Amino acid sequence: MVWGCITHRGRGPLVFIEEGIKINQSNYVEMLQEHLIPWAKKVFGWDDGTEEYEVEWVYQQDSAPSHKAKETQRWLRENVPDFITVLDWPPYSPDLNPLDYSILGYIKSIACTKPHESVKSLKKAIRKAWDEMPDEIVKRVMDSWLAASKRVSMQKEDILNKFLLLSCFY
Repeated sequence: MVWGCITHRGRGPLVFIEEGIKINQSNYVEMLQEHLIPWAKKVFGWDDGTEEYEVEWVYQQDSAPSHKAKETQRWLRENVPDFITVLDWPPYSPDLNPLDYSILGYIKSIACTKPHESVKSLKKAIRKAWDEMPDEIVKRVMDSWLAASKRVSMQKEDILNKFLLLSCFY
């Protein structure tokens, strides 16, 4: 298993999860603390005096059990400027996760052009594809994600407005 993140500012760290490790809320939070936070402080700027990021950012993740666990949600509230909560993120929505619908396909197309004889060889090819992925691809995917997220948000707002309108009649 592998974890990575992307923003308009480029790609973040790529973390390989050891074979046989089942991701739970504790080791997921540990991985975020060890890899996401140092990277985010560097990319978005960190002011030691105010203990705040210089540039606001929002963390988005899917609805995997370790992501929506109470410990994870608490940690995110305490450690990132903002994040999309479990309640605000539609379940089973890989079409809204840029890593799922685009980046992983790109990585596979580069790293898996031929069969690998070992896990080590596969990891090396994945890391090389990730590291050499053009910034323009990441930016284009993030633009697409932002547009899709806005459409979902507008649809959600329309549904909520219709519900509120309907509830006024009862």
